[in-house]
Amino acid sequence: MNDLGRLLAHRYRLTDLLGQGGMGAVWRARDEQLNREVAVKELRLPEHLSAAQRQTWIARLDREARAAARLKHPGIITVHDLVVGDDERPWIIMELVHGRSLHDLLKAEGPLPPQRVARIGLRILDALRAAHQAGVTHRDIKPANVLLEGDRVVLTDFGIAAVDDDATLTRSGEIMGTPAFMSPEQVRGLPAGPASDLWSLGATLYTAVEGRPPFGGSSTGAAFVAVATEEPATAVHAGLLEPVISALLRKDPAQRLTGDQLHAALTGLVSGHPAHGQAPVHQPPPPPSTRRDRRLWPVLAVAAVTVVVAAAAFAFVFRTGADSTYDHNLRIAKDLGAPSGYTRTSEKNTGGGRAQVTLTAENTCGAGCPTSATFAACQTVNGWLKTRHGIATVSPPVIAPDGRSCVIGIRPVRVPGVIKAEVVLQSGRTLLRIEAA
Repeated sequence: MNDLGRLLAHRYRLTDLLGQGGMGAVWRARDEQLNREVAVKELRLPEHLSAAQRQTWIARLDREARAAARLKHPGIITVHDLVVGDDERPWIIMELVHGRSLHDLLKAEGPLPPQRVARIGLRILDALRAAHQAGVTHRDIKPANVLLEGDRVVLTDFGIAAVDDDATLTRSGEIMGTPAFMSPEQVRGLPAGPASDLWSLGATLYTAVEGRPPFGGSSTGAAFVAVATEEPATAVHAGLLEPVISALLRKDPAQRLTGDQLHAALTGLVSGHPAHGQAPVHQPPPPPSTRRDRRLWPVLAVAAVTVVVAAAAFAFVFRTGADSTYDHNLRIAKDLGAPSGYTRTSEKNTGGGRAQVTLTAENTCGAGCPTSATFAACQTVNGWLKTRHGIATVSPPVIAPDGRSCVIGIRPVRVPGVIKAEVVLQSGRTLLRIEAA
């Protein structure tokens, strides 16, 4: 709060701290030249950052100002100015939105009715379409970046946006965004385009009707694996919005709804006249007689699989006792063996009968292992896993944003089986955690 009353650029006086996070804060300020209230975004940099890291964060704030400034739409935050303080930090001067974020609304009121969510989604989509037409991909759509001011919905925080004609704002291979709302292509470090923003919009709509994101996990790496390899649970409170959300959360970007298709679907839901109660699809709808049969087969198949799995689980517990589930899974994890140079150092029950075995190897990185070392260690473990019995498929490693760990998703030949591996580089050693369930 030491900056309270500070005058920026001889014009903007800070009057109230509206919110703050780990790397920044947002202030209410008075534009003394035009006699109006504005919002000011401040970049706060920890002392321990290196000069290169400071420049990266400064560039991101500059990116945000320039990306948003080129967009003119009522659903996109208006940037008035970019000024530099005495300490050479940039400050963004923006319009002041008198409202709260969708994230804050959900915390206060819980899940929202589907039709209200559809209205919010339609306005976010309008803003996104304007951005995409201008060559800007937001890359961080989430409830916290959606502001609500009466009937107005405002998209904000273009700090990691990608701009088509500005190479300095787009770096291939970077993993940027919020894990629970990132698209599968983003968590793999692939380029993000308009389809990625639509995935994130789908995750945001899911969160708004269910009260939780479609994907999660106990760690960033676990969330990445879930996004890349798992299907979300059905949005049971979404009503007629559910098929729209499902069509947005398809792993393959080419199979997701386009902006035009999504606009038509949401418009129908908002007006109360959805087309057949379904989201638009890429293929022509089958005749009524076959459409019903095609819907029934997945239901029967899921029911049959559920019965078989439940029966198998019951039989296993009946034969061995519930307390033996962990022992069985531990034996599976141990039987996998160890890559060259690794030694088993510990084992743990992670709950629900899951077993985790930790193996350790030496490394020469000390306290500053680069991302390249993490990638090499993860690729080595990935290749080793592909040679093990009992494993059907191994997903590509998903590197965590800090560059010090990765998670590898595994599909076993049968259940119980090995389901996940995590590689963590620490000072002088590399940990490999293998989990069976």
